[in-house]
Amino acid sequence: MKIRLAFAALLLSAFGYQAMAQFSFGVSPGLTTNSAYFGYKINDKVVPYVNFQYLNGRFKYEEKGERYDADVNAIVNYTDELQFNGSLIIPGIGAKYFFAEKNDIKAYGNLSIAKPFLSGKASINDEENEDFSETLKDINMWAGELGFGVEYFFSDNFSVGGEFGLRYLSVSYNTSYEAFNYDPNTGTTVESTTEQEYSLGFNPTYSKISLNYYF
Repeated sequence: MKIRLAFAALLLSAFGYQAMAQFSFGVSPGLTTNSAYFGYKINDKVVPYVNFQYLNGRFKYEEKGERYDADVNAIVNYTDELQFNGSLIIPGIGAKYFFAEKNDIKAYGNLSIAKPFLSGKASINDEENEDFSETLKDINMWAGELGFGVEYFFSDNFSVGGEFGLRYLSVSYNTSYEAFNYDPNTGTTVESTTEQEYSLGFNPTYSKISLNYYF
């Protein structure tokens, strides 16, 4: 059950010729949050870049009331509290390739990959659940984008772009545990290993507008 809850929390919840080179910077919507990228324009066609996204979330549930306590054999007041705090960090790399140009408009293709990292902790009545944190660390995720767009250059140093494409997100988690099974045919208890594999994949389309700066 803890594994399934952790997986659900995850879902509700990634250079060239110096004489012709330019540094570039841009902002646009990302996989889950707004994204910033830093690139290096090798020439008039190729711009490799790195990008970064960050998301932090918190959840708190508190329940107060009265219930029967068998230890004291009486109705007593109680308070139960559940807290969760998690972070999602998504570094990535990619490249834009400008393949056509007309006046101040340039068309390009964009390809990027990202490696999301998930971390967090949960506690019940101020007692931390260490299994939950370890489960999140063992979740493996990959993401990417393949898109096509255009940029309108107001000057050599600034452009506004529009892009449409396909995003990819892969999530997997593997675990195993030991169990003892009674065999009535032999009257013995046998130890066995149970392996569990979880995998999810999403391929949504996207559209975004970006602001791009070339220095």
